[in-house]
Parts: sequence; structure tokens; C-alpha cells
Amino acid sequence: MARISLNGIVKRYGAAEAIHGVDLDIEDGEFVAFVGPSGCGKSTMLRMIAGLEEISGGRLHIGGTLVNDVEPKGRDVAMVFQDYALYPHMSVAQNIGFGLKMRGETPDTIRDKVAEAARILQLDELLDRRPGQLSGGQRQRVAMGRAIVRKPKVFLFDEPLSNLDAKLRVEMRTQIKRLHRMLRTTTIYVTHDQVEAMTLADRVVVLRRGDIIQHGAPLELYSRPNCRFVAEFIGSPQMNILPGTVVAADAGAAIGFDGGAIALSRVDAPPGTAVDMGLRPEHLIPCAEAEADFIAEIDVTEELGSDTLAICLMAGRELTVRLPPGHGGRPGARLPLCFDRRNLHAFDAGDGRRLDFTA
Repeated sequence: MARISLNGIVKRYGAAEAIHGVDLDIEDGEFVAFVGPSGCGKSTMLRMIAGLEEISGGRLHIGGTLVNDVEPKGRDVAMVFQDYALYPHMSVAQNIGFGLKMRGETPDTIRDKVAEAARILQLDELLDRRPGQLSGGQRQRVAMGRAIVRKPKVFLFDEPLSNLDAKLRVEMRTQIKRLHRMLRTTTIYVTHDQVEAMTLADRVVVLRRGDIIQHGAPLELYSRPNCRFVAEFIGSPQMNILPGTVVAADAGAAIGFDGGAIALSRVDAPPGTAVDMGLRPEHLIPCAEAEADFIAEIDVTEELGSDTLAICLMAGRELTVRLPPGHGGRPGARLPLCFDRRNLHAFDAGDGRRLDFTA
């Protein structure tokens, strides 16, 4: 296991700069997920840590050792790829033990380590099969087994579940979570799926255009995003955004929007400031019409069993509302809604930064 430190890390491709001086410390045994839209730099960061991409500037330390110029094989990291990268002509046991064989381990040692990895990943009965005889989830477990037997300082995962169907992704998330709990190896996990990041990681790092926008515990990013980009990227379904304007009010301030207004004691912005209000679907609460902050009209409902998602229209805008199962709302019905003021978010409409306020 090892602590990883990125200090001013830069990646250039010719004159174009893809990573802009990133600073990040990953603690020994921590599970960190890199997330962000396509092209944000998350896989490039992972490949620089692995040694598969040259670092253009800055310093990278693994376990206290500067590794900028260290070859991949000398960094003691193991990488699990999206496409498994298994040898089709080899058995599961041979695939898992191949790296050990290349390092000159004895046959007895290889057999013991392969058996241990197979036990951990529940591959015991598949050791004689070839990759073509396995399901996608089984092949991914073999790829993980090949990484485990090396007992590296760091595990690196590059979108390992993106080729699997929804059911297998859920099963493999559980396997990876269980594996990290058992081994406590420092882990960096790249994914475009923020649900994977939220459920797996101790800490989530959100990247955009080669910069870290915010990092923290999953619930910290969910409940207190520092900008509109993070607010909309983290959470499923996506946060609702209502454009509004700060206005003066007798009690302090308010944010006015098409369809109503919400009174606040204080807003960290002067009257006239354009504001984007954010509310997650579970924080728009059905209420009596006399108490409502606004009235929406149900357009479409999605019954999920555990709850119901209602896609509503309000002043020409779509809002997603999470309702109890069997709520009974029908398309065209009026739906009076109250804001959960404890979970209201406000962002500057210009630069997207979070605005502080008192409800």
C-alpha cells in the first residue's frame, strides 16, 4: 500500500495542455474515484500515474518515491482495463499467474497465489476454462485476479465495468467494494458513471477540462456541491435547476422565478443578481395547494417500485419530482409543491459558483 501525491501535474500534447497543474493527495489505503465528462482528463491522469503517459510537468510520488521517470514495471502498480486484456489461448489460471511467471516466481508459489486470488474472487471452479468460455463479469474478475496476485502498492481501474450489462455492473461493484475492504490497497478508479463513483469510493474527484473542480466524500459532493457543474453531474436523477433573480424583500431577500418566489433571510448576492436555484427530486415535496411554493403539472410518471418519478412542467420547464410509490398522479394533474428549504442550493448564473444564503 502507498500514499500517492500529485504536485502541479501537467500533461501537454504539443501546444495543447490537457491537464493544468493538478494537485491531489491520495492516502494509503484510500479508494478514490475520478469522474467527469468525456475528455475531462480522468483517464489521462490515471495513465500518468501508471507510467503509460509521460508527465509534462510537476511531480508524482508513490509511497514517498518520485516516479516521474520510473518505468511502469518499476512503480509497483496494477491496472485493470475496460477490455480485460486477457490471453484467449490461456486458461483462467494461466492468465492470472502470467505476470508472476514473467517475474520468475516458482510454479508452487504461482499455484498458491493463483488459488488464493481465485478463492477471493470466487473463480475456483473456472480455473481450467479459457476466456471465451466466460461471461463478461467472470472475465473482469479474472483481470482483477491477475492484478491481485502481484500484491501491488496501488490498484488502478480504468472504466472496468463499462462493457457489462446493468445487472452485472451492480454485481461487480459489490465485488470491487468487498475486495477493497479485504485488501485495503490504495485504489484509483476512473469512471464516467457517477453512481459507480458514489457507491464505491471513499472520496470522489470531479474533473472538468483538465482541472479538479471539487473533491470530497460522496455525500459531501451530493449535499454541498461547490458549483452548478458538480451539482448537475452528481446525483441521479439530475438536480432540478430553476433560473431566478435575487430581489429585495421586507424580511431580507428573496429569489424570484417564473411561477413564484422563495423568501430567504439572506443571500450572498445583491438584488438583481441572476441565480440558478437547485433542488434534487426528493427535495420537491407534494403539499396542500394553499401551502405550495408553486404548482406544477404532471407530464409523465415512471413507476420504479420503491418510488415514482414524476416529470412535471412548470412555466414551460421540466422538473423531476420523486414521489412515494403508487402516488397516483396522472398526466395533466396539478401537483402543488413545496421547497425543502434545508436542501435548497443557489448558484451564480454567470460563473456557476455556489452562493451562500440563510433560509
